Amino acid sequence: MVQTRVLKIIASGFTLLFTIYSLKHFPPTTNCCVKISTPEPIEEAFVTFCDSNPDYLALLETVLDSVHHFSTRPIIVYGIDVDLKLNFQKYPRSIQRRLKQSDCGQSIYFCKLAAIVHSNVRYGIYIETDTLVNWNVDVLFDVLHQWSYALPIAPRHPNDPRNYKRFLKQFDLDFSNRTTPYIHAHLLWTFRSYGFLREALAYMQKGYFLGANYDETGINVLLWKAKANHTLCKIDPFFTFLSVYEARQRHCTEFCHTAFILVHGSKNSTEMRDLFDRLKRHAGFPFIQTVNNGFHYLNQSEHSCCYPDSRPSSIHPLLCEHSG
Repeated sequence: MVQTRVLKIIASGFTLLFTIYSLKHFPPTTNCCVKISTPEPIEEAFVTFCDSNPDYLALLETVLDSVHHFSTRPIIVYGIDVDLKLNFQKYPRSIQRRLKQSDCGQSIYFCKLAAIVHSNVRYGIYIETDTLVNWNVDVLFDVLHQWSYALPIAPRHPNDPRNYKRFLKQFDLDFSNRTTPYIHAHLLWTFRSYGFLREALAYMQKGYFLGANYDETGINVLLWKAKANHTLCKIDPFFTFLSVYEARQRHCTEFCHTAFILVHGSKNSTEMRDLFDRLKRHAGFPFIQTVNNGFHYLNQSEHSCCYPDSRPSSIHPLLCEHSG
């Protein structure tokens, strides 16, 4: 009897040692699709992310300046594998959070979707760390409150790169299946969009869309797969076109049909600061650009920012409807 008990104790000891050894040398495998816990919902907010790259950290400060100057909404800033040191006295409507690169997938670009999904914002606007908001940006929340569909929306891109054929094929699509023009992935979404957004993130965590324009390619392909038929107007011109807005240029010669609500693209922090100062000096300017009739305000409904190959949506004048 005693011998049996001794043998059981010895066996238990070996089992414990083996378990400790296994945990140390053979860590458990993880699912490819990381489930991200979500905080309590916030009604409306901007969302962005930044890693420890000092160039982007320098840009982030001006992004926060523009949001706090021109908007009344909060901004959620995700540090990717870094604890951001935000100045909450200077930026009281900033919310600081953290994600791991492993939450996103193999590319840092996929952290956009991870941040959006984790944010749990009911009405959200994603902006990059190279993007400034203009005086009229809060009108985009009005768009969201009128958008009742289960898909995110995004602005039309002025240039379709057409570099995504192999990704279309992965979903049994080709160029003829595109239901909207190519969009720029400054995403706007509502609580109804989270099913689509979680699916998009899951694909990226599995290794899809590694190439072409990464998350932007993925969003375009998945929107076409879902037969989306709306885009926003081009609301986020490249920063070099700000002079057109400042001058209220009457005749447009390139990349017309623009609503100057976001300005993006500069990777130079000094240049970003200058852009912000210029936006402040021209706050209140009309911002809907036409081809030959100069700039107008949104309530001048006879002028649209939709391209001629689409039609203004009955939902909101900043939305354009496409027939595929």
